[in-house]
Amino acid sequence: MKSLIIIIFTNSFLMAQQPTMKVWTDAWQEANPKTFKNVYAKNAVIFPPNKPAVQTNRNILDFMRGGLGKVDVIFERDSLIINEKLAFEYGTFKDVELKTVKILGKGKYSVTWILENEQWKVLCHTWSMPYKN
Repeated sequence: MKSLIIIIFTNSFLMAQQPTMKVWTDAWQEANPKTFKNVYAKNAVIFPPNKPAVQTNRNILDFMRGGLGKVDVIFERDSLIINEKLAFEYGTFKDVELKTVKILGKGKYSVTWILENEQWKVLCHTWSMPYKN
């Protein structure tokens, strides 16, 4: 699978790391509420399919808490664009049953990242309703 990554450097700006949804997946699998909450910026917003937007990392945690660690979520990035302290990525995700490793559904996602204190955090996250294969 080909992936497009565009990095824009200005004024000799270099980053130690790239944003990656692996951070989200690791926190989801760990099912530790504090770790998962800290993946999101304090003022983050998510747009879940068929639901109202959820604002702040505390409310996002409350919204997601019931699903933490229940299924695996695998993200396959199609594109990443980085410009100093903001980044945008989009791609495909798969919901995977933990025990059987069966793909339960696939969908599309997009994430806007913000660099806070040398750490990338999710600022905005939206995804489609998963569809079955």
